[in-house]
Amino acid sequence: MNTMDMLYNLVNTYSPSGHEDDISKLIREYLTELDFEDPVIDRSKNVISDNGSGKSILLCGHEDTVPGFIEPRIKNNLIYGRGAVDAKASLLALMLGAHRAIRNGFNKRILFVAAAGEESTSKGINSIIKSYKPTDYAIFGEPGNYNNITCGYRGRMLIKISMSSETHHASASNLYENPVSYLIDVWNKIRELYSNNHFDQISAAITRFSGGKYHNVTPESAYMYIDVRYPASESESFIDNIYRAAGRATVKVVSRVPPYISNFKSDLIRSFKNAISYYSSPGLIVKSGTGDMNILGSSWKIPSITYGPGDTRLSHTKNEVININEVERSIDIISRALQHLASL
Repeated sequence: MNTMDMLYNLVNTYSPSGHEDDISKLIREYLTELDFEDPVIDRSKNVISDNGSGKSILLCGHEDTVPGFIEPRIKNNLIYGRGAVDAKASLLALMLGAHRAIRNGFNKRILFVAAAGEESTSKGINSIIKSYKPTDYAIFGEPGNYNNITCGYRGRMLIKISMSSETHHASASNLYENPVSYLIDVWNKIRELYSNNHFDQISAAITRFSGGKYHNVTPESAYMYIDVRYPASESESFIDNIYRAAGRATVKVVSRVPPYISNFKSDLIRSFKNAISYYSSPGLIVKSGTGDMNILGSSWKIPSITYGPGDTRLSHTKNEVININEVERSIDIISRALQHLASL
């Protein structure tokens, strides 16, 4: 089966977070056909294969996507569909790149993981952290274009702010406290503080808002979720500003993921720069989002990068599309990088 067919099958297997059963079985079939050692599906729905010995490298892509099915199709060299960019092409590139490296004599240990739940709770990578000892290096599969190495992500804190009060007739709403109006004022204060979206600054986005049941009665309660992204240069003291802005409202930190920055002089980055240089000038980039690299890199404290084909701006959109030629190029780059890393 060629790369185009394999990727189409992955994209055609709808796998939003929490529904990884079918995609995990398909990935295990691929790994078996490619002679990876004893691929298994664990309780978290991760697909895992532990190959070789010696210097160890984790290769980790994620098998889940955000919700929203997009009918897969192929046009010329392009594959359209949910997950084509984020991040089934990157997962396949890691798989086939490792396979090629092994065929070309790579004899170090590869811990290959297709992780579940990256787009939600990151249950997959958290399970790996608990179940395995740290490897020497880690490579994560996410889009960034074939010639770029992603070296850092901002951290993420998800915050729920809620407010309650007595209900009143809508005609007299100006006489009493309205939870919806109150939270709108809170959000406007937060937005004024954190309206930037640069990597080295804090940004905040309102992602959910709910309040009220009836059209003629003021709400008894309301809540909103605020997604805050912050760089490694910032401490989490910004939460104090959130509390001040919230006033009488209740603030709860739902989850947090620490920021992560790679060592730009590591052998891992040197090997990828060497491999990319066969095709183009390599670029080192950072992203304003957050990924599984943050969690594992911060926990295991090992050199980690993220790499993969595709335009990251198409992630989570209705326009996910990737050129199979870029996927093929990424496969070769991963193979070359692994062989170079093994030689150091």
